[in-house]
Amino acid sequence: MSKLDSDSTLELWRESLKLIMENGRDFNDEDERVCKEVFNLVLKLEPDPKDIKEPIKKLNEFEKWIYPSLDEIKSNILSKDASIGYEYSYGNRIFAFPGKSSKKDQINDFIVPLLEENKNSRRAVITVWNPLMDGDIFKKEVPGVVSIDFKLRFGELNVTEIIRSNDIFYGWPANIYQVYCLQNFVAKKLGVEPGFLTTISTSAHIFEDQEKYIRKVLDD
Repeated sequence: MSKLDSDSTLELWRESLKLIMENGRDFNDEDERVCKEVFNLVLKLEPDPKDIKEPIKKLNEFEKWIYPSLDEIKSNILSKDASIGYEYSYGNRIFAFPGKSSKKDQINDFIVPLLEENKNSRRAVITVWNPLMDGDIFKKEVPGVVSIDFKLRFGELNVTEIIRSNDIFYGWPANIYQVYCLQNFVAKKLGVEPGFLTTISTSAHIFEDQEKYIRKVLDD
C-alpha cells in the first residue's frame, strides 16, 4: 500500500502520477492496453482544498479529448436521474438505488438522518456496486467507485471513497471532484464543515499511451 497526503489537489495528482510512473508494474489489461499499476493507492486531501478543479483544467489544456464539463461531472454524482449517454451514473445509484420494491435514497434517507441521530456512527456507508446489475462476467461497463464512507468527527465530515479501478491520469480528476461535491452536499445538510477527503484505489494505473501527457503534467 502506498499513501500520499497533500493540501493541494494538483500536487496530489502529480505525486500519484510520479509514483506510478516510477513504481508501477507493467501489464496488459482486459482490452490489451499496456498499463502501469500499483495496488491500494491511498490519496488523502486535506480539508478545504483551494485547487480542486485544477487537474481537470490541466486535462482540458491538451485539447486531445473532450473532457466532461464541471457541471456534467457534478450532476453525474448529485442527480438521481440516470445520465443520458452513460452506461451508469453514480447519482442514480446513490440517490435512487434499486431495491426489491422501491428505490433507496442512500443520502437523504440514511446517511443524513443516521449522522443527525448519532454523530459518531461508523455505519455511514453507501454502496454503488450492485451485484444484481454488475455481477455479470460478460458486462464490462460497471462502476469504478464501489462504496463511499462518511465519518463525522469533531464537527468535520471526513469522506473516503473506495475505487476498484482508477485511471489516475484521466479518471481521478473527475473522481475527486465528484466526491468533493458530494461531501459538501452532505456537510451542508448536516450543518458541519467538510473534512479530509480520501480515495483508495485498489488498482491505480496509467496507460502507456498517456505517458507523454503525464510527463508534461509532471514537468509543468
